[in-house]
Formats: sequence, C-alpha cells, structure tokens
Amino acid sequence: MVRALLLCTLCATAAWADEAAGEPFVIEATSALKMTVGHAFELPVARERITCLLNYWSERFGVQNEWHGDRVFLSGRVWGVDIRAVFTVQEKAVYAIAHDPRTLLTSAAQSYVYKKLRKYLHPTYEEP
Repeated sequence: MVRALLLCTLCATAAWADEAAGEPFVIEATSALKMTVGHAFELPVARERITCLLNYWSERFGVQNEWHGDRVFLSGRVWGVDIRAVFTVQEKAVYAIAHDPRTLLTSAAQSYVYKKLRKYLHPTYEEP
C-alpha cells in the first residue's frame, strides 16, 4: 500500500528532513519514490484533508504520523513492507517522498497512494 508515500521536486542529491528542526528521519532523494498532487484549497483546508487521509491509514493499517509545521512524517508497516514517508502540504500542491524498499509492490503502492491523495484533495470529496 503505502510504500509509495512519496514527495516532490527535490534536488537529486538532497536529503528531505532538517535534523536541526528535530524531524524524525531523513529520506535520501536519490533512492526515493516521489509524487506531487495539486489542489485548489487554502493551506489549512488542504492540511485538514490530508489529516483525514492519515487518520484513515492509521485506523486501517496502524501507520503513525507526526506533524512538523506543514510537513508530516509517516512510518509503519503495511502488508509486510516498512514505510517511511514525508508529505509536505503547500498552497497549491502536496509533495510526497518515500523510502523505496524495492519490492514487487512498488508500482501498486505508488498508484494506490496517488489515487488516495487525489481522492482526498478532490474539491467534491467529503468525508463520510
């Protein structure tokens, strides 16, 4: 599932976490899965929608999340695959980057996460 938890347009050699800010882990951009999903919401609304998705993943799979400003760090184990990812919520897009564990589920996981992000960031989607 969530192995493809993703992120953005980073420099190919940069790490994506600021250890000085006390963030939980670093994902090297050179060996990561990356994704960008656009949205038309103001930042607080986009963040609220991502929180709904995170709550779903927490309840369904036990994925943990920790917010640092507008960046959320995800970790856990889904379908036997270790997950480490970072979502960055910005005004026009959510960027995601995830550690690539290099399993046969890579493509399916990336597709799953992309679809979930698009669903939760779609203007007509409402949480049941």
